[in-house]
Amino acid sequence: MDLPNRPCLLAFCRRAPRFEEAFRAELRALGAPLFAFAPGSGTVFGADDEPRDIGPHPELWRIHGAGRAALTVVLLDEKQRVRLRRDAPEAEGTLLAAVREAGRAVRAAPRGIGRRELLLNSLAVALGAAVLQACASARPVDDRRAVSGAPSLLEVSLVVNGQPRRLQAEPRLVLLDALRENLGLTGAKKGCDMGQCGACTVIVDGQRMNSCLKLVAQLEGAHVTTIEGLVQGGQLHPMQEAFLREDAFQCGYCTPGQILSAIALLQEGKPTDDDEIRERMSGNLCRCGAYPNIVAAIRGVAGRA
Repeated sequence: MDLPNRPCLLAFCRRAPRFEEAFRAELRALGAPLFAFAPGSGTVFGADDEPRDIGPHPELWRIHGAGRAALTVVLLDEKQRVRLRRDAPEAEGTLLAAVREAGRAVRAAPRGIGRRELLLNSLAVALGAAVLQACASARPVDDRRAVSGAPSLLEVSLVVNGQPRRLQAEPRLVLLDALRENLGLTGAKKGCDMGQCGACTVIVDGQRMNSCLKLVAQLEGAHVTTIEGLVQGGQLHPMQEAFLREDAFQCGYCTPGQILSAIALLQEGKPTDDDEIRERMSGNLCRCGAYPNIVAAIRGVAGRA
């Protein structure tokens, strides 16, 4: 099999993992593809592409000595040299945790470091840590059965887009991941994962909020509005119509957060001029530079309010 001439991650699993939206968001931060193999199947998963079948490639299992553990992860550099190889007793959770930690390391790294070497080093450290943690926390089968009823999750009730929703969540679960992974509401985007870009903005109890920073456990009984909840009776929200009319987007990745932030801005108080709109929208970044059109859209809705 011809692998790309760039860093890539190979995962050999006893059972084919489920590729949830969380994988896509984390791989986008890394810029590295994931090749996942199970007996009889193989899939390549990239940040912006649908999973693609590539076949099982048993020769790769032999080359990397995979198959003895539930999960074997192999990190290759651009010359297909093995930079890390680890075995783990559990596949999906370990793999996602490793990729997530690596993405955070890449985003938090200082500038001036070569991205390729940084990617390799951060992936290696994160994979190693995640696999070691999985190995340390693994229990024998009988032991797992004995504690399976132990309370490890919190029950949290929310009202999301007008619908009561009940979640079983780990104490560390943030609202953004709950919306995307637990409820399937993927309109809120994961950008910086540090509350700096505004792509994850939603409205909670009438206030705009960076959902990547807010723990679900803190939101018992809260009313949450996402971009999916703005359409009423098949009719777009006036702010959505204004963004379309003013062409206030380009790639669209930041647009859900921009729209929700703009709606909350008007609920907080009508702006007096364009400068005030820019100031109050400064927490929502548009890397495509559609700011004049965004301001025009908000100005238009404010003028009709």
